[in-house]
Amino acid sequence: MKNYSNKIFSFILLFGLLWSCEVTDLDLVTDPNAPSPDNLDVNFTLNSIQLLFGTFFEEATEAGGEAVRLEYMFDEYDVNFNSTYGSTTVMWRTAYAGVLPDIQTLIPVAEESGLFIHAGIAKVLRAYVLMTLVDYFGDVPYSDALLGDEQFFPTLDSGQDVYNAALADLNAALADFAQDATEPDLDLFYDGDIDSWINLTNTLKLKYYLNLRLSNQSEAASNIASLIGGGDIITGPEDDFKFTYGTAQSPLSKHPYYIEEYQAASPGEYITNYMMWALGVEKGLDDPRQRFYVYRQVDEFPSDPATLNNEIDCWNDPRPSTYPPIDAISPVPLAFCSLFDRGDGYWGRNHSNSDGIPPDNQKRATFGPYPIGGRYDDNDAEAIDDGDGLDGAGIWPIMMDSFVYFMRAEAALYLGTSDDPRAMLEEGVRASIATVTGFLNTDNFDNVPDDTDIEAYVDFVLALYDAAGTADERMAVVGKEYWIALFGNGVEGSNLLKRTGTPINLSPTLLGTSPFPRTFLYPAESVDRNLNISQKSLTDQVFWDTNAPGFIY
Repeated sequence: MKNYSNKIFSFILLFGLLWSCEVTDLDLVTDPNAPSPDNLDVNFTLNSIQLLFGTFFEEATEAGGEAVRLEYMFDEYDVNFNSTYGSTTVMWRTAYAGVLPDIQTLIPVAEESGLFIHAGIAKVLRAYVLMTLVDYFGDVPYSDALLGDEQFFPTLDSGQDVYNAALADLNAALADFAQDATEPDLDLFYDGDIDSWINLTNTLKLKYYLNLRLSNQSEAASNIASLIGGGDIITGPEDDFKFTYGTAQSPLSKHPYYIEEYQAASPGEYITNYMMWALGVEKGLDDPRQRFYVYRQVDEFPSDPATLNNEIDCWNDPRPSTYPPIDAISPVPLAFCSLFDRGDGYWGRNHSNSDGIPPDNQKRATFGPYPIGGRYDDNDAEAIDDGDGLDGAGIWPIMMDSFVYFMRAEAALYLGTSDDPRAMLEEGVRASIATVTGFLNTDNFDNVPDDTDIEAYVDFVLALYDAAGTADERMAVVGKEYWIALFGNGVEGSNLLKRTGTPINLSPTLLGTSPFPRTFLYPAESVDRNLNISQKSLTDQVFWDTNAPGFIY
């Protein structure tokens, strides 16, 4: 999506360019600008690590989001997700030339200084990065990846081994948090609240075991049951794990998507037709989150053929054969080309549409207040501008309470935990709606969902669940609601789809000529410069994904 113009990325890009003549990513020598044990300021370095972690997530969520229709993807999978794809390249670079080496430097110094909370936080962030690298790439360098000039060409570790290292980090972090130690001077996530860090750590363990449920069901079941029984997991919004942005212009602290859309005063991105269809057409009632997720710059579509040909040139195209005539869940067929049947300006683009980009920047629907800090849709139908809405005070929703309830519903359905999956589904839907609708004060708006709208939506979802007869059919309902709640988080969206195949009615690619990326390609710059890394295929599966080839599209 991005043009990579935000401040944090500029820092990473500059770092990479400075080293590109000699090393890139894993061909690392000692960096004179990086912290060393002799000059390390533990508080400053932890703060820097948390900032870099935000960048890592930003790149990861875009890659996963495009694959699973949470964000718009241009062209077929094999074209978009090639080995020079920007998001996975920067994600890889940020991990191996930023977050991981800085954490490796910080932990022993923090431990020797008795700063165990600092060390524990660093271990939790490292565990998340390692798990995400495995989820996205499969086998990745780790055991000898950070040796500097002792190992110029790191080798690949198995995904299972790296996952094990992540679990060890989470367990070590819990031991650190049990120590009596000084809190960090600045904690960008929980402001030094150790109970919240403990709940997050256990929740990441739950995520770890849920991903393992296909490859090791018994281990997953027993450990998830223990974590739920222990109670120290995320259960409320006070423990939401999110990266929060501000409104400052100097230094620039606004959400990167706000910068690209609103500060530019010209949307460069589309909201996917599938997302808007799911929010406002599929169920026959508007999702209470719709106006928070999506802002419309216009409230109608053009009707004359000349304008349509110029701005929505697929308007008169035949429906592609890849689009089923009848939807898998809803009696309303998937939207093709645009949401013309609604007719009220939800102007988007189909997944993988590779036609030339038309001059429709001032008409496209764009991001609303959640999660990027944009403008609420109160039927204004006005072009966006810098300063609109929350002025960029958005978030990256990394692990929210609603996500945990949906994961617990999945575990209950397939692993037989003590949770009631229907109750977990309801908790997840309500938690997501509460977070999104509470993201800004709506007292001065006219078109705001009320309690009646929310109850009608929840009742509809629960009726769908009650009508489902099998675990897979119930998971289809849970998965769709989880996917909607994941707006802004392509990492968990990608894992959900690979693990469960849900949502089961995702819009297909227009041509259907390339397979879904079960893992992403290694960045070309790493393959080209490391003798021990050979390129892989998009169809290679991460070790825990034991579903059949072609399981998802």
